[in-house]
Amino acid sequence: MPRDDREASILSYLQSTLSPERLIHSMHTAALCRELAHRFGLDPQKGYWIGLLHDAARELPPDELVKRTLSMGIQPDPVERENPVLLHGLVSAEIARFRFGIEEDELLEAIRHHTLGKPGLGPYGKVLYVADYIEPSRTFVDEAFRSRVLSLPLDEMLLEILEAERKHRKNLAPITQEMYDELKGGILERA
Repeated sequence: MPRDDREASILSYLQSTLSPERLIHSMHTAALCRELAHRFGLDPQKGYWIGLLHDAARELPPDELVKRTLSMGIQPDPVERENPVLLHGLVSAEIARFRFGIEEDELLEAIRHHTLGKPGLGPYGKVLYVADYIEPSRTFVDEAFRSRVLSLPLDEMLLEILEAERKHRKNLAPITQEMYDELKGGILERA
């Protein structure tokens, strides 16, 4: 699918499936992903697509998220069964792949893991994780924090967000904690 056709098709789909607030969030995330992708030597258009599509399944009913996940041959873990909204990244990645022809593993991984992250998250995944957290319509993020994060190298951006999450939530999800530990170790090694 040509780039312009794909973008128009994605936007049309999102307008029909997301609330206006979620659509605005997705568009802001996409714009910031494009900007960060360019800054860090990635394809800005691909960054834009993952930003648009990361929440494509976010407003599906919980039972639908579980059903679609099971149809992929993936068994939700107990935490996901208790909080099916955590499955929306998996389902959004499948929408990106099968509805919009996005085949690149690094892009699908970014969408799939944008909620909790994972150790070894690739550069598109890091860009999406950061953009999803600090895009301008996120009211829980103040401008000083947003500016500070945006002034950092990519891994440090992610680490700064995870440290803020640790202060706010006290405990990170196990997979998010593993990503935090990996990033912290890598940054300390480079220091």
